[in-house]
Amino acid sequence: MEILVNDIRYGIRSLLKHKGFTAVAVITLALGIGANTAIFTVIDAVMLRALPVKDPQQLVFLSNPDRHGVNGGQETGDRNLFSYHEFEWLRDHNEVFSEVFAVQSALSTQPVLVEGADQNGEAERTRISAVSGGYFSGLGVNTILGRPFTAEIDKASGANPVAVISYDYWKNRFAVDRAIVGRRIRVRQTSFEVIGVAQPGFSGETVGSAPDLWVPLTMETEVSKEVLAPPNNVRNKYMWLQVMARLKPGVTLEQANASVNLTLQQMLQSETSQLSTDERAGHLNQRIALTRGSRGASTLRTSFGEPLLILMGLVALVLLIACANVANLFLARAATRQKEIAVRVALGAGRGRLTQQLLTESLLLAMLAGVLGLLLAQWADALLVRLASTGSNPIPLDLHLDARILGFTIAVSLLTGVLFGLAPAMRASRVDLNALLKEGAKGTTGSSSQAGRLPAAKILVVGQVALSFVLLIVMGLFLRSFQKLTQTRMGYDSEHLLQFSIAPPKGYQGAAVNQLHKRLLERIRAIPGVRSASLSLSGLFSGTDLGMNISINGSTPAPGQQISAFNDYVGPNYFSTADIPIFLGREIGPEDEGNAPLVGVINQTMARTYFGDANPIGRQIKASAPFGNLAFTVVGIVADSKHDDLRTPSGSWFYTPYFHVSRHPNFSWATNEVRISGNTAAVATAIRAAAKDTSPLIEMPEIHTINELVGQTITTERLITTLSSFFGMLALLLACIGLYGAMSYNVVGRTNEIGIRMALGAQPRNIFRLIARQGMTLVLIGIVVGLSAALALTRLISSLLYGVSATDSTTFVIVAVLLAAVALLACYLPARRATKVDPLVALRYE
Repeated sequence: MEILVNDIRYGIRSLLKHKGFTAVAVITLALGIGANTAIFTVIDAVMLRALPVKDPQQLVFLSNPDRHGVNGGQETGDRNLFSYHEFEWLRDHNEVFSEVFAVQSALSTQPVLVEGADQNGEAERTRISAVSGGYFSGLGVNTILGRPFTAEIDKASGANPVAVISYDYWKNRFAVDRAIVGRRIRVRQTSFEVIGVAQPGFSGETVGSAPDLWVPLTMETEVSKEVLAPPNNVRNKYMWLQVMARLKPGVTLEQANASVNLTLQQMLQSETSQLSTDERAGHLNQRIALTRGSRGASTLRTSFGEPLLILMGLVALVLLIACANVANLFLARAATRQKEIAVRVALGAGRGRLTQQLLTESLLLAMLAGVLGLLLAQWADALLVRLASTGSNPIPLDLHLDARILGFTIAVSLLTGVLFGLAPAMRASRVDLNALLKEGAKGTTGSSSQAGRLPAAKILVVGQVALSFVLLIVMGLFLRSFQKLTQTRMGYDSEHLLQFSIAPPKGYQGAAVNQLHKRLLERIRAIPGVRSASLSLSGLFSGTDLGMNISINGSTPAPGQQISAFNDYVGPNYFSTADIPIFLGREIGPEDEGNAPLVGVINQTMARTYFGDANPIGRQIKASAPFGNLAFTVVGIVADSKHDDLRTPSGSWFYTPYFHVSRHPNFSWATNEVRISGNTAAVATAIRAAAKDTSPLIEMPEIHTINELVGQTITTERLITTLSSFFGMLALLLACIGLYGAMSYNVVGRTNEIGIRMALGAQPRNIFRLIARQGMTLVLIGIVVGLSAALALTRLISSLLYGVSATDSTTFVIVAVLLAAVALLACYLPARRATKVDPLVALRYE
C-alpha cells in the first residue's frame, strides 16, 4: 500500500509537470469515455433497467410488451393485444397468478381542467392511462397520499370517475399540494376525483410512456371512446389492452404458460359456436407466449433497440481510436524519459516495478478522463433525448446517475487506462542500460537512436486509420440512406398542407356531429390564405390507421385466406385538397353524403392486387371490422400515398364518405386537412379562432404541417444519422491528430539523418516526398485493413438502411478519398517542417 501511495503521488506530480500533455490526453480520452457512458445510460434506461416496483422478477406479460395501439379483427399465433372481455376471462379463470391486470396499450392525451382553478384558462393536455382495478396492487406500487384503485372499480362500467396522479404531475402541476386528494379534475366533459398520488419514481409499466394520471378502464368510454363490450362477431375483436400478471409463489414461467394457454383455449372453444367449420381451425390457432415483465413494456425497444446497440459499437470504436492516440503520446513521452528510466534501473528498479509506476500514471490519467467523461455524458444524454423525441415533448426517460452508470464509467476508465498504458509501459521498461550510458557519455539525449523508429507507433496509426475508415463508412451509408428516405415520393404535395384533429364536445351525437364538422369546414374555407379544406377520420401520419377484412363480389379467395385493406373516411374534395392524383373515375363529393348509395375510392395498390388488369369501377366490395360493416361500389382509383411510414409501401387502401350514415357513431372525431397559400402561423391562429366560433366547448387543436408530422416518423433515422456523423468526424479528427503526432515525432527523431541527406545534396522536395510517402503508406495500409473490416461489419446495419446497399461502392470510394485527402494534410505539416532542417545545425548536433 505504501508503494502504491508513493506511485500515485509521483504520478500526480509527473502529470502536473507536463500540463499540456495531460490536458490533451485527458480531453481525448474523455470524449471517448463520455460517449460510451452516454449511450450506455440510454441503453440501460431503455433496455436493461427493471421497473421500480415490488419483486419485478415475478411479473409476466400475457401480451406482447412491445406492441401498442389497437388491433382490429382476429389475431392468430402468439397474441399481441387483448380485448376487454378477453382480459376479464383470463382474470376470472386464472389459477397460476396472484393478480391479473390490464392497461391501455397506448396513452391517451386529453385536455384536463382542474376544477376551481382553471375555470378561466385553457385546458392543459395531459397523458392519461386507463388501467384495471388490480393494476397498482399487481405491480406492488403504493401511493404516498390517498389510496390506489382496487378490484371494485372493475365491477361497473362508468360508475367510478376517480383518478390517481403521478408524483411528477403532482409536483409540477400542483406544487406538491398535500390537499390534492379529494380535488376534482375534468377530462373532456367528465369530472374525476383525485383519490391518490403514486409513489416517487414510478412512471408506469411502459418505458418511454409516462402517464400523468391513471383512470379506471371502466371509465375509458368517457376518455377516448374505447370498446369495452364483447364483439358481436368474434372474428372482429377490438384489441387494445396490454395484460400483465404476477406469478404465485412457487409457480414457474413454464407452468404458468401451460395453464394460461389452457384457459385461453377454453375461452376460444366457447366462441366457436359463432363460426363455421372452416373458420374454427384458424380461430383456435391462438396462443399466449408468456414473457418476463421485470423490464416492463416499451415504446422504444422496437424502434431504438438496434440503433442504440449499433451506436454503442460506434462509440467503442471511437474510444479505441482515442486510446491509440494517447498510447502514441505515451510512446513518444517514454522515449524522452529513457535517461530517467536508466537511472532507476541503475539504482536497482526491476522491470515489473517500472511497469507498475508507468501504468499507475496511465490509470490516473484515465480516471481523470473518466470524471470529465461522466460530466460530458450528462450533457450528451440530455441532447440525445432531445434528438430522439418527437414534437416538443421529450421522451420521459430516467437518466439519472446511479451505481450502475458509475460502475460502468469506472470500468471503462480502468480498461481504457490499461489499453493505452500497458504496451507503452512495458516497452519503456525494456531498456539497454549499457547503450543508454554510452549515448549519455557522448552527450546525446539517448532517444535519437530510437526516435522515429517505433514500430508500435506505426501499428497504432494504421489501427486508427482502419477504425476511422469503418466509422466513416457507417456515417456515409447512414447519410445516403437518410437522404434517400427524405426524398421519398409521398403521392401528394406535402408543402403548405396543415392538419389537425377535432373531437366534438360531449353531447354531440348523430347528425349534430356532422353539422359541427361542416360548420367548421365552412369557416376554415373562408379564412384568407386557405385554398381548400377537407377532412378525414385517420388523416396522414397520425398513427390511427384502420384495417378491415374485405370480400369482393365475383372473387373467391384461397381456402383459409383472409384478404384485408386499410380504410379511411374522407370528406368532399379530400383528394383535391391533399393533392392526391385521381387516375380513374371520380373522387368523393357532396353527393355521396347521408343516405346516398355507399361508394368508395381505392388506391393503385388495391386495384392492382385484387383486380389485376380489370377495371374495378362499378365493382362491389364488402368490408368488416369490430366497429362495423361496409358494402360499397368503387367509383374511383387514386394514386398510392404515404400514410404513416416513409419506408414501407403504401399497401391497399379504400376510402368511403365521412358524412355517410355508414360511419360508425363512435367515430365522431375528424382530422382536418387544410391547403394554404399564406403564412402558416397566421392561418393556424385563424383556424383556432374559427374552431372557437364553431363551438366554445371545442378543445383547441394542435395544428401541424404534414412535413412536421413526417419528420416525427423518421426520428430514429435522424438520430442515428446525426450521431454516426458526429462520431465519424470525431474519429477522423482523432486519427489525423494521431497521424500528425506520429509523423512530427518521426521528423524530430530523424533530424540528424535528414541533415546528412541534405548535406549530401538531397533537395527539399526529396525530403518532403520521403516523409509524406512514409505517412501515406501507413494511411493506405490502414484503409486496406479498414476496407476489409467495413465489408464485414456494414452488413450488421443493412436492416437500418433505406435505398442503399451495405456495400455501396459510391460511399466506399468517397470515404477512401476523403480519408486520404485529410491524412495527406496531416502529413503535409511534418513533411514541410522536415524540409526546413538546417544541415549544419543537424551535423553539429551529431
